[in-house]
Amino acid sequence: MMLDVLLLFSSICTAVGGRAPQTITGYRGERVDIRCSYESGYETYSKFFCKGKCNYKNIMVESGSPAEDERFSLTDDTTARVFTVTITDLRTEDQGLYWCGVERSITIDVYSEIMLLVKDGE
Repeated sequence: MMLDVLLLFSSICTAVGGRAPQTITGYRGERVDIRCSYESGYETYSKFFCKGKCNYKNIMVESGSPAEDERFSLTDDTTARVFTVTITDLRTEDQGLYWCGVERSITIDVYSEIMLLVKDGE
């Protein structure tokens, strides 16, 4: 069971078109797509994306539920085992530490860390 958790911690999160960065840069007013991969066997589990300390108050969007902030959306490609979080109309306050997560009912949830930087457009 512990090995299973460790394998999920090694999930790769990438920005669309990028090469597995842990830091993703977006530009104010534009959109960013954050891709989070997960291991086989978790296709039917709920996925979520949270900011800062990952608790239920900080979940920005999760699969099967509309986001409180409509700029955030989550789509899950279970064939590729990748869920994508899209943030539109990026704002300076969107910058910070985020977590891609897979909700598990028996053991702890598993997370991948993302640092989102928001810069002014050119």
